[in-house]
Amino acid sequence: MSTNAFAPPEAGQHGAMPRRRGSLRLRLSLGVPVLTALVVGAIEWSLGDLVEAADGLTRMVWLVLLLSATQLLLIEALLLWPLRRLAAGCEAMESVPAPLADDEAAPAPRLAAELERIGHVMRRARGSLWQQGQAALALQRELTQQRELLAQAQRELAANQRELAGMARTDPLTGLANLRVFDETLRREFKRAQRQRGLLAIAVLDLDEFKQFNERHGSAAGDAALQRVARLLNERFKRDTDVVARLGGEEFVALLPGFGMAEAQGVLELLREDLRALRLPDGQGHLTLSVGLAAASPGHPYLSAQALMQAADEALYIAKHAGRDRLSLAA
Repeated sequence: MSTNAFAPPEAGQHGAMPRRRGSLRLRLSLGVPVLTALVVGAIEWSLGDLVEAADGLTRMVWLVLLLSATQLLLIEALLLWPLRRLAAGCEAMESVPAPLADDEAAPAPRLAAELERIGHVMRRARGSLWQQGQAALALQRELTQQRELLAQAQRELAANQRELAGMARTDPLTGLANLRVFDETLRREFKRAQRQRGLLAIAVLDLDEFKQFNERHGSAAGDAALQRVARLLNERFKRDTDVVARLGGEEFVALLPGFGMAEAQGVLELLREDLRALRLPDGQGHLTLSVGLAAASPGHPYLSAQALMQAADEALYIAKHAGRDRLSLAA
């Protein structure tokens, strides 16, 4: 009677052990990812990257899943499996007949050793989790550094592109517009003058005997002289609509929208006087200027921008062969 009275509770206890282990595994399966997500989120927030684009969120989700799976495997291998062995041992001890009084204390050392082993395993698991957290922090710092390096490279690339774009539109020695920019501006202004029946003057300027100047004073002095002449041109032609460019060598060109032949001639004569009075670096001689001038107007039209430029070139040719240091007007 006494044995039958206690049999049902023992059976219930034996059946409850697997249920408790299953419940523990379920709680760990739910709790570990949540705890890992909180730890990773705290790390992301401390580094200022909690709110990122979709790729950053995907990376964090994968990191949480990887860490959670690693922890669950470690807990299963290092904690739950020893617990199952311990539970199996307890069940086996309950199923065997009660030992004699002298042997009742025998399982106690084994139980203490098993508990010590479980405690050691748990400490190792905590150490492993800490190492994984440190590895995640190191990875996050590396990603942040790589993003900063990428941003710096993008800024440097943008600066180089701006510099190259500027070099493609300016003469590197004088800083004036180059031939490409001048051609674009000439076509645009010529069409505008035709459409509005306005005035447009173009002057081609060439420094006289500049090759001999370079031979006497050296190329460095020649470059300095070209830079001084470029500054003088910018000072004389300073309207917003004026465009001064270097065509190459010692040849320059000035495009003067809104100027007819008479207005442009007056400005160019003043320029020639300024050049004669110009003090070159180290007092090295002086320079003179030959100019060919052409102007389009409703009363004197040209068929194209190229025809207007050619007329100015022909006027310069005449000035050169007429003795230099003079201004020649296109017919």
